[in-house]
Amino acid sequence: MIPTTALAVLRRAVPTVALLVSASALLLLTDRQSAKRDLPAIAVLQQTSSMVLEDAVKGMIEGLAERGWVDGKTVTIRRYNAEGDMAQANAIAREIVGGPFDLVLTSSTPSLQAVATANARGRLKHVFAAVADPFSAGMGLDRADPLVHPPHLVGYGSLAPVNATFQIARRINPRLARVGVAHNPSESNSRRFMELARASCKALGIELLEAPVENSSGVIEAVQSTIGRGAEAIFVPGDTTVISAVESVIATAAKSGIPVFSVNPGKPDRGTLFDVGFNFREVGFVAGRLAADLLAGTDPKTVPIRETAHEIPPYLVLNLAVDAAAPDRWRVPDDLKPQARYLIDQAGLHEQPDAVLEGPFDEPPPR
Repeated sequence: MIPTTALAVLRRAVPTVALLVSASALLLLTDRQSAKRDLPAIAVLQQTSSMVLEDAVKGMIEGLAERGWVDGKTVTIRRYNAEGDMAQANAIAREIVGGPFDLVLTSSTPSLQAVATANARGRLKHVFAAVADPFSAGMGLDRADPLVHPPHLVGYGSLAPVNATFQIARRINPRLARVGVAHNPSESNSRRFMELARASCKALGIELLEAPVENSSGVIEAVQSTIGRGAEAIFVPGDTTVISAVESVIATAAKSGIPVFSVNPGKPDRGTLFDVGFNFREVGFVAGRLAADLLAGTDPKTVPIRETAHEIPPYLVLNLAVDAAAPDRWRVPDDLKPQARYLIDQAGLHEQPDAVLEGPFDEPPPR
């Protein structure tokens, strides 16, 4: 039994002990938060929730981790998504530039433009990827000299081979005469793809049936309008607005019995006849490694704007199950099948990891 006097002493000591414990816990929490703030901080902005941009962001994070920059351990990473809203993208970009970040990664042309505008004074180092043609984005880049760029802004262009894509379409259907395309003319990347598509179609004798859109809600109506004008296939360019609705584009075209082809490989068996383009996880990965170099001290002024194709070759997806739906018009040549990294037939999906798509990738075609 504890004496009454000892109990009294304990009672008087309890508040003091509790205060000391609370103070110690607060100091420990403060130390942890301080340590966390001492880690480099990275913001990542993507324009929409499309598979292409999601893959690019995943690749960015993996590229950073490969060089030792692991979220929560050696760096803190915060992801943002504008969900297709340009006003929201601009607001997020201002928040990022005014926030506690050392570097920002962007996935998509609109995200590049939003952050570059907000970061015009160069407060943050900025690495971009999943941008078809950064030289046409109005960010002070020079196509003739890749070292001409704002001193804080570097990244990768990933312009898929449009001319080769239309050449493949013509090989699969030698009688192809009319192709429909929805596109958002306010996107600089889309404008570049359309320049190349028009030139390719002119050279091949294909009529390109265009339908401009302002947002994703108008994509399906635009696609239907080209089908009503006689489109025999639908082309999906590197257009963020259209890509965000690509599954609906495929379903709409399928109802009319016409195929879809694109320069945006996504899920191989999603229903396109074929796709030519890049693995955007790989695209993001090389950008993540570049960001890691900047965190390690590389001066972005010394880094040229790079083309993804110099490090990652484009690849081909072929869906023979779609081909079989109209064998009288769409027939994949036998010599094209071994060139597909992913080949889908009635038996399912087959990966051919060593497949190489043969060029030439003569971009841009003559205007």
